[in-house]
Amino acid sequence: MVTMYELILFTGGVYKFDEFEEFIDDLGGLIIEMESFKFNRGMYFLSEEMRVLVLIPEKENEELKRFVKRIKGTLDSVQMKDTDLEKVILIFEIYKIFEINETMNFESIIAYLSDSPDFIQLKNFKINNPHKQENFSKNIEKLLIMMEEMKLIKKIEKEKSDYYKINLKNI
Repeated sequence: MVTMYELILFTGGVYKFDEFEEFIDDLGGLIIEMESFKFNRGMYFLSEEMRVLVLIPEKENEELKRFVKRIKGTLDSVQMKDTDLEKVILIFEIYKIFEINETMNFESIIAYLSDSPDFIQLKNFKINNPHKQENFSKNIEKLLIMMEEMKLIKKIEKEKSDYYKINLKNI
């Protein structure tokens, strides 16, 4: 059975945000991007909120809604261009690789993705065999840099080669 995933935007306070992160991980999801912002409500009241883009298994949607309601947050569906959705899918696929193999070099990542028969499926979107596209390895290289900037993974130099691994400080 193929698990369908959904891209969702969570907005809520920083209160209990660490519980939210742990909950997403327990669901088998991934936090793609997060930003914190502050705004004033009147002259003396300052509020800080989080806006977080998450990828979760679609079957866990109702459980997520209950949890978010409990911590007084909101959820919204995310609409993206197909090319951006492909990036999200590939980021998740790369992330899954690192959960299986702690440290991998670039060539191993490319080989693993090229051998992968199926990529995850997002609700209402199916990826079109990205490993058969031109510039596949260049696109993966760009995604690894993006994942580094997001602090999902970190690059380490080992035996005169670059290796990548999950950034445990973010987990």
